[in-house]
Amino acid sequence: MSTLVAYYSRAGQNYGNGGIIDLPRGNTEVLAEAIANELGAPLFKIDTVKPYPADYYATTDQAKRELRENARPAIKEPLPNMEGVDTIVLGYPNWWGTVPMAVKTFLDAVDLSGVTIAPSAPTRVAALVAALATCVAPTLQRA
Repeated sequence: MSTLVAYYSRAGQNYGNGGIIDLPRGNTEVLAEAIANELGAPLFKIDTVKPYPADYYATTDQAKRELRENARPAIKEPLPNMEGVDTIVLGYPNWWGTVPMAVKTFLDAVDLSGVTIAPSAPTRVAALVAALATCVAPTLQRA
């Protein structure tokens, strides 16, 4: 059996250190790459078909709207081959107390039967676990 590191990350304008900063690579991407390198695991970037706005505040408005509408933004394919995968290290930022809706699109699209999800995010642990629980609790009970 094997591990897959899947992640969603936002480069560009982000909130950090009390203000808006411009990141050449998103924090979650940096973390996911380090985990994949350490584990020798393949890496899958969850990327939306339609990019989010470059402006931080426009992105947060869109993310809030997607959450309110329970949207599933289209993500780029191909999806990873899940054959033989028993663990997904899932990296994501905490957006509005949950995962970005693109992560929910990914979780809806792949077969999670028998798969353990290990959340990983550059955020507080309590918020991380609560965010993941909002979207995969029914799936985790099935496994």
